[in-house]
Amino acid sequence: MKENPMRRSVSLLVAGLCLTASAFSQDGKMTSAQIEVVEAERAFARHCVEHGIAESWMEFFADDGIVFRPGPVNAKEFYRKQVPTPRPLRATLNWEPRYGDVSQAGDLGYSMGPWNYVTNVPPKEPDAHGYFFSIWKRQTDGKWRVAMDFGTGEIPAATEDHVFGKPFEPARQYTINVPRESNPAVELQVLTEMDRGFASSPQSAGVLDTYLAVVSDDAKTFKPGAPPADKEALRSFIPAGKEVSLVLMPIGGGVAKSNDLAYTYGSYDLQEGGRTKEKGYYVHMWKRDESAKWKIVVTNFSGKAN
Repeated sequence: MKENPMRRSVSLLVAGLCLTASAFSQDGKMTSAQIEVVEAERAFARHCVEHGIAESWMEFFADDGIVFRPGPVNAKEFYRKQVPTPRPLRATLNWEPRYGDVSQAGDLGYSMGPWNYVTNVPPKEPDAHGYFFSIWKRQTDGKWRVAMDFGTGEIPAATEDHVFGKPFEPARQYTINVPRESNPAVELQVLTEMDRGFASSPQSAGVLDTYLAVVSDDAKTFKPGAPPADKEALRSFIPAGKEVSLVLMPIGGGVAKSNDLAYTYGSYDLQEGGRTKEKGYYVHMWKRDESAKWKIVVTNFSGKAN
């Protein structure tokens, strides 16, 4: 889930995996669908600890689920080509969901949290750590499966988050009055056009201010090699100035049946003075605010500087 699964690692505190999602809903803030997504994420992690990476991705991803290698590819097609995981497992990948949300229709959700990767046999490599961001969809049979997996990739050192057993925090909930005329296909077109629109930001405002205006105040932001941060961290990613352009080229996405939660993804080209500063791939998680306007609640950029 985990942006680079071969380096995404496992804490040996497997006891933390025995905690059920219901244990994290004592404050009554989690809906039944939110609990299901947390349970599914934890079951995915347990399966990976027991059976290995390729086998678990084949089991828990949707048939059209996407991973980034580095661009978006079909996860099952990618892992079907991998050799079976040798026994006993030479390395263990584990993770824990800490934050997420689910649509009002209970058909689309996301979760994020820390991952750990540890080698089990000599010569042992240093542990690797990072953060994952997974998008989940309910399938026609009622089961939740991963639609997309991204994240930070490996970060330089573990943080206190990488000690497992901490509680899950659901995203802030509020009443959303979705316009009656909304439908998922139309809303996906609206959101992809919003992505494209950043490239033509008014020079008077600049792309940084234009982008920040669409990002929710409580958004989570992912960048390569760094823990998830808040909205203000985007200021270190998108330079201020009239000569800066953020060219987003959407590839796809999805919208909940309730038209309150959605995602888009594609490639990006961050330019300054007409020259590429960084390019790679992005994922946006969108949610309507109290006034029914779409806001970005998760940004995930992963690329390389030129």
